[in-house]
Amino acid sequence: MKAGAKASARFAAPANAGLGAPPGVGLPALAALSSRQGRPLRVAILSDFTRTSYANGAVFQTRFLYQELRRCGHEVTVIGPHDPEATPSELAPGTVSLPSLPLRAYPGVHVPLPLSPWVFDVRRWNFDICFAQTTSMLLEFGVWLREMMGVPLLCVNTTHLVAAYDVLLPARLSRNDVFQAGLHFAFRRPFERIFSGIYNQSDGLVVLSEGLRAYWRERGVTVPIHVIPRVVTPDVFDQPLGADPYTHLIERESLPQRGARIVSAGRHTREKAPDRIIRIFAQHILPHEPDATLTMVGAGPETEPCRALARELGVEHHTFFTGEVPWTAMPDYYRYADVFAHASLSETYGNVMGEALWCGTPTVAFADGMGVSAQITDGHNGVLFGPGKGTAGEAAADAAFGRAVVELIRDPNARARLSKAAARRARERCSPLAVQQRLADAFEHAQDHAMASGLRPVSERPRILQWISTLRHARPWTTFNGLIYLSGRVRPVKLEKHERLHPGIGS
Repeated sequence: MKAGAKASARFAAPANAGLGAPPGVGLPALAALSSRQGRPLRVAILSDFTRTSYANGAVFQTRFLYQELRRCGHEVTVIGPHDPEATPSELAPGTVSLPSLPLRAYPGVHVPLPLSPWVFDVRRWNFDICFAQTTSMLLEFGVWLREMMGVPLLCVNTTHLVAAYDVLLPARLSRNDVFQAGLHFAFRRPFERIFSGIYNQSDGLVVLSEGLRAYWRERGVTVPIHVIPRVVTPDVFDQPLGADPYTHLIERESLPQRGARIVSAGRHTREKAPDRIIRIFAQHILPHEPDATLTMVGAGPETEPCRALARELGVEHHTFFTGEVPWTAMPDYYRYADVFAHASLSETYGNVMGEALWCGTPTVAFADGMGVSAQITDGHNGVLFGPGKGTAGEAAADAAFGRAVVELIRDPNARARLSKAAARRARERCSPLAVQQRLADAFEHAQDHAMASGLRPVSERPRILQWISTLRHARPWTTFNGLIYLSGRVRPVKLEKHERLHPGIGS
């Protein structure tokens, strides 16, 4: 193992370098959907992305579901916003691109709008089930399909809504307590009621953690809720250990090869809290481990502010910004690291967390009551801390977080123990077979729910009722997504040029 041989005995090889996985198996659960229907299914997947514009957990899950359904013989159509930067080779066969506008505060995201008459032309659509993996009002299109044509609808909550839409605000407003209180009263509560109402017009809701199931039950969702974690792809994450990706970063700054390596991965947006990781590293880790490095994998609107923060705190020579890297290169970033650090409190799941655990990377994170808390049992397969409240509480939590990282750096036995437990549990929960079984069960339950509800398609009723139904769903879709588009212009963000780093949905 040439790349690992350069490290000292203290960090001679990653504790997780030798992890393997059982050989692949077939897909009986998804294949069985055909026999239940009497033929392969015609499946619509509503997605906020028609291509992989950047590393994103929801679009990777869309890619997984699209590929596995197609492999089992089902006919799959991806329906989402038109992306003007997409090339034909990046779009999955059968993709339908809806009219859209760019979300300026979130480069790479486009807001779908029903701005063409063909969107609501019932002759275009013929599906057996609709899987709505979207957190925009594209959901209204799924509800319209259900109401108009009797198509069972399975919704997916992929984003913690409060955190996601806070990113649209300028920083000075997002930190203003009075403004936030007013926003909660005037926007967040109505917003949650809107989504609860939409979910209750469906045949089931898929969430990624038990915490989110409780969250939506408390907000009045009554349809069946299925907890389904995201898959980790063994074809990518069980590849043999490759070249050490940190070597050239360390050599660039003339740092010792034996220094501890802390990695944090994810899109650099405010809700992911990359600045908090940098502050913890500067204040609570580097003073105790002067040869340590922090590698920030990813990119986004907050990358340049984070670079400036690292300079301000005097840790720029120990903090590396890789930019966005190919998804297929991520396993080596996890497996050559000594600790994975994660500060986001907005994760409905946290794909990077699942990937790091699968690779056996010792992990320190904040308990969020949602995706992170669902994946880590403190002291067993990772280390969790309460995030703290208020300035003093957050400062204390940051100090505890930093101490835990330092302790892991200095204790290879603890790292090895966490590594082994993390990899084992991730394979139990997130293997393709386990996730496919849960998805197939959710599909069947949605079909049963739709049948039991006595749906009578509006398309079989008088035309005036069809027009009323279409207007009832087109109006909130247009109004709400239009407001999201306009609010995205409030906070100016420099647009990024995205490289083609990740495999397309259909590839």
